[in-house]
Amino acid sequence: MKDKVSYTTGKAVSGCVSRSTVGKPQEVHVLQVKIEAQMGQFKLNVSSVGRTTPPERKMLFVIICDKACFVTLHSEDLHPTFVSNNMVYGDARNVSSTFNSTSGEPLVQQVKKHYGGITSFTELENPHHIHFRVGEDASSPEDCVVQPGFNAWRYLQTEFVVQEAKGCTSPGVKKREEVHIVHLQQGPEETSSQPVEVKVNVVCPEAKPLQDLKILLILQSQPSVTWNIDTQRTVSIMASGKYWITTFPSRQLNESVLPDNKQGLIGLARKRGFDDIASYTDIPSATHVTLELHRCEPEMKTSPPTPAQRPKAVNIVEAFFILSQPWKCTDDSIEIVVWKRALEGLNDITDITLLDPRCRAEQNKTHFVLKKYLGDCHTKLESGNQARNKLILTLASSLEKIEVPFVCELPQTLHLQLYRTRDFTWPSTPVLEVNKAAYLQVSFRTAIAQTLLEVEECSLQAADKEPQQLLIQPIAPLGQAGTVEPTEATLGRELHRFSFVYSPAGGGPFPPCATLSCRVTWLFNGSTIGKTLEVTLQDTRPPPSSLGIEAVVGITFAAFLIGTLLTAALWCIYSHTRPVAKMQPVPTNAPASESSTPNHSIGSTQSTPCSTSSMA
Repeated sequence: MKDKVSYTTGKAVSGCVSRSTVGKPQEVHVLQVKIEAQMGQFKLNVSSVGRTTPPERKMLFVIICDKACFVTLHSEDLHPTFVSNNMVYGDARNVSSTFNSTSGEPLVQQVKKHYGGITSFTELENPHHIHFRVGEDASSPEDCVVQPGFNAWRYLQTEFVVQEAKGCTSPGVKKREEVHIVHLQQGPEETSSQPVEVKVNVVCPEAKPLQDLKILLILQSQPSVTWNIDTQRTVSIMASGKYWITTFPSRQLNESVLPDNKQGLIGLARKRGFDDIASYTDIPSATHVTLELHRCEPEMKTSPPTPAQRPKAVNIVEAFFILSQPWKCTDDSIEIVVWKRALEGLNDITDITLLDPRCRAEQNKTHFVLKKYLGDCHTKLESGNQARNKLILTLASSLEKIEVPFVCELPQTLHLQLYRTRDFTWPSTPVLEVNKAAYLQVSFRTAIAQTLLEVEECSLQAADKEPQQLLIQPIAPLGQAGTVEPTEATLGRELHRFSFVYSPAGGGPFPPCATLSCRVTWLFNGSTIGKTLEVTLQDTRPPPSSLGIEAVVGITFAAFLIGTLLTAALWCIYSHTRPVAKMQPVPTNAPASESSTPNHSIGSTQSTPCSTSSMA
């Protein structure tokens, strides 16, 4: 991590103010921003602190960037409207700008004509954080006449980050002694009664900050400039004006006589015994200056053996992996594939892991294979597009472990990934289950912690003859749609997620494969790109019967007929094989009362389908 030098100032490249919006429906503020990088990002804090502004007063900001820029807004409860050729993120209403081709005085005149007045115009270069106080001043000029080097301190303070603090170090210098020079070049007319606040921090986010560090701080400006120095370290100070140290606020220290040019200041530092010029920074004007020095205590560990001290086999193994580079990074995973046959002739390798020993490669007959989530295994993401880790190799001959550091590039393209569960649990799947909820993720890796994309439409094409099925569209999205901004938890990716259910048209059959496609729009320039994902369709329904209705009816009738015939056959067999009852003689003088009793015809038999009876 590099040292960081930043400063805050009210001075602009150019600017002006006017009272032409007093009594009008709204204040109109114009920010014209020039960006050196291909893509810029800055924060804008809008407040009304210290200004008399009615709560119902409307605020309009016109922001014009000469390149793509992303503006993050914090505006308390003012809810301003932004007219911009780029996107402003925060609690604001955005309107596309029509002032893209103008700048400076022509821009001021166009805005004034369009809105009936202009409150302020400010031109800035490469701002990092803008603090803006709204409000009008009736004592301002009637016309906003652009002035170069305009001092906007009454309504604006801008924080700038020095892109590269220059330094020079002589050979053989002591690494624990260094000098930092700040040359503040503001003129006498810019000198304020308030001292310039200077803060010096020594930091080490990943370990313990360096304690035994000797610092010389040289502050050069107009003799009338005073300094207030805030530091928790013991720092030697040489300043061109009077200064205070916050730990001793009641003690004023007198100024030193300093050269007013770079070579003279560097020469002065070397005369004081400081040969390591860690930074030299020219600052045009400032009210605050911050130096953040990244210095860490050295790690206490034994030095690794030199190549001459290490076994030859170890050097050969290490060289093989550095040359073959068996690692690869995808959008969300890190993969290692090592062909065992390529290791023949080297020491037998029994185990391969990453820095986290739990991330171990699996073995089959031909390969070592490892695939792990990019956020695991102590993998470090750097610069938004690189992943860093180490291969830990265990040799069979000595059980010695060899470390092979590696870096792999992360893809900077749009990705579609399909998941089975609503928590989007890694890994993704290429299988889309029919008639069941599926979860789609649209991702893009970016170094900027802002939303860059807007998903316009996603659809699924299951077959050439079947119409596309819209899964999400701007007017009526299907499923649960959501956006996750880039963070460490998202592996530096912007995520757009939603759920959907695919059902074949008419509930009929479907092909084995389908194509998911999404169309997204870049928010900063309105251009559109598309991405597709091939998936395999899988049916979750029970398989239907393979017989038609005619076959089912025929089988049912045949079963009924067979059952009837079997019942009749069994009845015939039973009737021919049962015992025959003996005939009883009939009395000749039976009483009439007995012969007339129903169902008692003695001497007769009941008939059956397969037999007849006769009287004896």
